[in-house]
Amino acid sequence: MNNERYSMIRLFETFLEALSRLVDRDVHLFSLKKNSIAVSHRLAQHLEEVMFGELPAKEQEGFVVDLAYPLEERSLNPDILIHNRSNRAEERLMGVVCRSRYLTNQELLKLHALKSHLTLAVAFLPDKDYFLIYRSDESTLDYYHFYKEAKHCHLLRRRHISEIDESDRQQLRLAIAPKAGRPR
Repeated sequence: MNNERYSMIRLFETFLEALSRLVDRDVHLFSLKKNSIAVSHRLAQHLEEVMFGELPAKEQEGFVVDLAYPLEERSLNPDILIHNRSNRAEERLMGVVCRSRYLTNQELLKLHALKSHLTLAVAFLPDKDYFLIYRSDESTLDYYHFYKEAKHCHLLRRRHISEIDESDRQQLRLAIAPKAGRPR
């Protein structure tokens, strides 16, 4: 159990390091319109550098970083998947969904259903000084702010999945006021 928890922490730290590199080296991508593929690609490259740069060859054997790898119909397919291509959930180290906006209620529920050792989504919000990271596990959905300038991650909110039912889908979203003139 402690080993598994340590592995999860290391995977999350790896993701945060890759985000830091993305901000340091590829900040110009965020000024482009329709940048999701370019941003996902560069984040995947940074993840691969950070993750496999430290691992001995034997430990990384069989694992690859894929973009837009299709898993199942009607599921939320991650933009970045680190796995061994066996298509078994236990062989998926990390799945990352990338958006330039907040995730919808349906996407949040599907994110929870996406199974990997570490399941994440990141909202690259163009007008904010942070990225919003969603982290899903067996029983919770966590929301983090990753502040771009400070490269600091802060847990904003934790929601227990067991508290959510079909009639309670709105509770998965953060209470964020819409911009003036834009409907919810």
